[in-house]
Amino acid sequence: MKLLKSVFFIIVAIVFSFIQLSCEDNDSGIDFVGFEARFISDIDNRTVTFTNLSTEASSFQWDFGDMGVSLSSDQNPTYTYEEDGTYTVTLTATNANGQTDTFQADVEVELILITNGDFENGSEGWIVGVNDNAPAPVVTENGNSFYQVNITNPDPNQPFLVNLSQKLPITQGETYILTFEAWSDTNRTLIAGIGLSGGDFSNDVRTVNLTDTPQVFELTLSSQEFGAPDARVLFDSNGDAGLVRIDNVSLELL
Repeated sequence: MKLLKSVFFIIVAIVFSFIQLSCEDNDSGIDFVGFEARFISDIDNRTVTFTNLSTEASSFQWDFGDMGVSLSSDQNPTYTYEEDGTYTVTLTATNANGQTDTFQADVEVELILITNGDFENGSEGWIVGVNDNAPAPVVTENGNSFYQVNITNPDPNQPFLVNLSQKLPITQGETYILTFEAWSDTNRTLIAGIGLSGGDFSNDVRTVNLTDTPQVFELTLSSQEFGAPDARVLFDSNGDAGLVRIDNVSLELL
C-alpha cells in the first residue's frame, strides 16, 4: 500500500510540473496558456512577406531589424529592405489582457536582378531585342543550357540587329556589375551592357573579345544617364560573323 501511495504522489507531482511548465511559454513572468507570438516568412529578392501565426493575440508590433527604420502594426506585413543582408525580425504580440509575447527569426535577403541567368529554364525571361513575344534561342548540350546564335551576315554598323535581352528595373545614377560567360567558334567580338528598352535606347555597353574557349567577363557599368522599370541587360551580336554562346549571366547593384 505504501508503495502505491508513493507512486501516486510521484505521478501527481509530474503532472503538476508539466502543467506549470506549459503555462510559462514567454519571458514576461506571466503564466498563461495558448497565447503565443510566432510568424513565418516568404522571401522574394529584398521583399519579405510575413505570415502571422500568433495565437490569442489582439495586436501586433513588428520590428524588421533594420535599426528601427520601419515598424509596422499590420497583422501580416510585407516589407522591402534597402540593402542585402541578414536581419533579425521581432514580432511582439499583445493579447486582450495586455500580456505580451515576443518571437524573433532571421531573414536573409539578396537583390537578384537577373532571372534564369543560367538558361536552365530555357528562354524564360530572355527575349530577342525588346519584343516580349520573341523568346531567345536556347540550346542544351551535355546537360548544360545556354543561349546560342550563329551570325552569317554581319553588319558592324548595326550590331543590335541580333540581340539578346532581359528586361528589368535599372535605377538611374547607380553602378552595376554585369557578369557572364561567353564563347564562340572563332575570334570575334560581342557587345554587352545595360540600357533602355525604348525611347532613345540610352545604354552603357562594353565590347569584349570572344574565342572558342569559354571566358568569364565582369563589366562595371553606369546608369548615370538613364533608368527605367523596364530597362534591360543587352547583348548585341551582329557585328561579326560566327557563333555567340552566352551562359551564367548575373547583374549586381553596387
